[in-house]
Amino acid sequence: MSPILHLRDLAVSYRGEPAVHGVDLTLDAGETLGLAGESGCGKTTLAMSVLRLLPRSAEVSGEVLLDGQDVRAMSFGQLRAVRWASASVVFQGAMHALNPVRSIGAQIAEPIRLHGSVPATGVAARVAELLEQVELPADRAGAYPHELSGGQKQRVMIAMALACEPRLVIADEPTTALDVVVQAQVLGLLRRIVAERGLALLMISHDLSVLSTTCARLAVMHRGRLVEDGPARQVMAEPAHEHSRALAEAFPVVGDPGFRYAGTSRRAAEPRELLAAEDVRVRFRSRTGDAVDAVRGVDLAVREDEILALVGQSGSGKTTLARTLLGLQRPTGGAVRYDGAPLPTDGAGLRAYRKRVQLVLQDPAGALNPRHSVYEAVAEGLRIHGAPGDERERVTAALEAAELRPAEKFFARLPHELSGGQRQRVVIAGALVLDPQLLIADEPVASLDATVRGEILALLLRLRAERGLSTMVITHDLGLAWNIADRVAVMYRGEIVELGSVEQVLLDPRHDYTRTLLAAVPTVQRSP
Repeated sequence: MSPILHLRDLAVSYRGEPAVHGVDLTLDAGETLGLAGESGCGKTTLAMSVLRLLPRSAEVSGEVLLDGQDVRAMSFGQLRAVRWASASVVFQGAMHALNPVRSIGAQIAEPIRLHGSVPATGVAARVAELLEQVELPADRAGAYPHELSGGQKQRVMIAMALACEPRLVIADEPTTALDVVVQAQVLGLLRRIVAERGLALLMISHDLSVLSTTCARLAVMHRGRLVEDGPARQVMAEPAHEHSRALAEAFPVVGDPGFRYAGTSRRAAEPRELLAAEDVRVRFRSRTGDAVDAVRGVDLAVREDEILALVGQSGSGKTTLARTLLGLQRPTGGAVRYDGAPLPTDGAGLRAYRKRVQLVLQDPAGALNPRHSVYEAVAEGLRIHGAPGDERERVTAALEAAELRPAEKFFARLPHELSGGQRQRVVIAGALVLDPQLLIADEPVASLDATVRGEILALLLRLRAERGLSTMVITHDLGLAWNIADRVAVMYRGEIVELGSVEQVLLDPRHDYTRTLLAAVPTVQRSP
């Protein structure tokens, strides 16, 4: 039998700039292939070429054979018939891939109606069946995307991909920004569906540990070329190419001292508390009028010259607590103190406070105005606060502190002209420009590849060493906590259920929930 997918000498370039160089790759029925590589290596370009989803500026050569038919030679009608029915895509970022004004049931039904794969009278039953297959209640068909968690939205995307019973599913970073427990659930779901249906799965990620958990075979791309292809265990344990080795070694092993960055846990003396929550409680009202306790009696302090990791699943209350510490959300009970004094409640007081405590948002692409240059983005805080001094000098110093050098090279650039890591550095520079004492960083490396992730974490450590800058990192990534944190606070259902040094919490957890988080972290086998 011919393979479901066969790429022959595939090459793609954009306006003369090569993105993929002469790739040969096959994928058989029932086979699971993980395609790994850093951002910009060409893996998504390669995958999108399978269904001709590349922009018009892309120049493609070579062959893309789907079930023996050359996709490049198909008419639009033939291509329309192939999409969804023969091959489908689970796009990256379920948060943005779903239509916010249509119910999830209507969105799952759309490809079914377009392809006429089920009689009109049976569409609702087929939608219910698909929801159950991805472990969502059938009665959620009437829900809208904003009413679902990140993991639930990702399951809806998988249901849509399965709607017309394709033989090939392409999953592009399907677990990006999901917490470790939900990530494990989604990966388990993909494994089960592939096993039950005999599908071919092409899964794209920059995280080798995620791919090795799901895929039997791994292919590694570097600078547009396929540099390694083999059994997952072999590529993880004994990678042949130096770039494969770099990727395999980039993801931390909790408990391995080699993954504790230099400069972590360097203090012996007990520092003073800089920012403290005292019995903080936050209660909301749901649409039905029921009380929802998002934060329940939290006591937590960020110390001077410390990196504290606040970890927990989505919905645990981490971000609500952070908003309360920033004065963006008033607590229902308890108090927040900064340097021993209660948090101000008036506008002028809060504005002065936020010069000292700055927020680094999770999504740099969403945090930056797409029409503002880098200079404007960083200078905005200075202008809002009427900060004294030479604006250009302060913007330059902030950009260089965030390791964007020379700063003048980046002044006129717009966000879309920057890489993901550069955008995150601009966001950090926008916080540093006001010379704060503390950063609250919400998932600062969630969507970054291994190399850039390490650079940003090293930057946070350097800022502490050079500026005495304390940081509270909100994350679901226990590897990040092991990399750079001095202490770890574990949050579950609005409460801090465990708090201590990183070694104490991650190597000798006392709470069942902490053990659950650690058990959900993907593990990899490396050579001795």
